[in-house]
Amino acid sequence: MTAYYDGKLLVAPPTMRDWRFKKTVVYLWKHDIAGACGVIINRPLESPTWHDICEEARIPSVEDVDPTIYYGGPVMGAVVGCLHTLDCRLDSTNVSDHLGFTMDRAIINSISQGHQPANYIITMGMASWEAGQLEEELIALPPRSKHESWLPLDFDPNLIWHGENEELWNACVNLAVAQHSREFTSKLLKD
Repeated sequence: MTAYYDGKLLVAPPTMRDWRFKKTVVYLWKHDIAGACGVIINRPLESPTWHDICEEARIPSVEDVDPTIYYGGPVMGAVVGCLHTLDCRLDSTNVSDHLGFTMDRAIINSISQGHQPANYIITMGMASWEAGQLEEELIALPPRSKHESWLPLDFDPNLIWHGENEELWNACVNLAVAQHSREFTSKLLKD
């Protein structure tokens, strides 16, 4: 039986070879038989800025709204998305157990006018995996080795909304290793 990881975090292992994902933490907002999608939540961008995005889209923005923009991943790099709490939902929002991800101009327009979700991250691009691809990466099928496999981590809103971005990856690696050790020990003791 295949385990799906939507609503969880994926932490890049210290030995990640793919530079696009080195030292990243990804929130998976979709994972099913068709594939997986998520966004990197710990890579702030210097450019474009929020005001650049609003200006290019011709969306007026109130002065005190100026969220940081994050590199969400290597797919659809010019598309703006929003990972957010579920107090804000549009018909186009992709909903996981805990959060929504919306790639709709309407949410950007709403945020620009000061009507934002309780917590949110604006991203440029996203990460995606074809059917079966993430599963192969998680079990480290050759040519990968086990120490190159993603480290799954249970959802924790404090990591996403209150983590220090520069230290988030280190904290998540430690938490994922500890969680995996607990799960292994628990399974070992039950058997």
